[in-house]
Amino acid sequence: MFIATNRIKVKTGYGDTLASMFKARGAVQDHPGFISFELWQMNNTPDHEDFLVVTHWETEEHHRTWTRSDAFRAAHAGGPPDFLIGPGEFQTYQVIHHLTPSD
Repeated sequence: MFIATNRIKVKTGYGDTLASMFKARGAVQDHPGFISFELWQMNNTPDHEDFLVVTHWETEEHHRTWTRSDAFRAAHAGGPPDFLIGPGEFQTYQVIHHLTPSD
């Protein structure tokens, strides 16, 4: 499994706006190889709001294909909102161990 993350910092008070933007876009779930999407909000950030966008993919190639798709370009059109603090911090990971509850 391949994981892509993007840490996004926003001005205090704009977290709900960011969450609404992600809820409205939603094209990623129909892309081949997509497993899941999560938006995490960090606790205890006094001078800004801090989020982590986490997407799970079957393979790195599936993610790469998504980032080259028309749907990806449409979801990211219009430039960044003015409430973002700096660029996002993009990272990728390979899952090397995954544990689930026993039956």
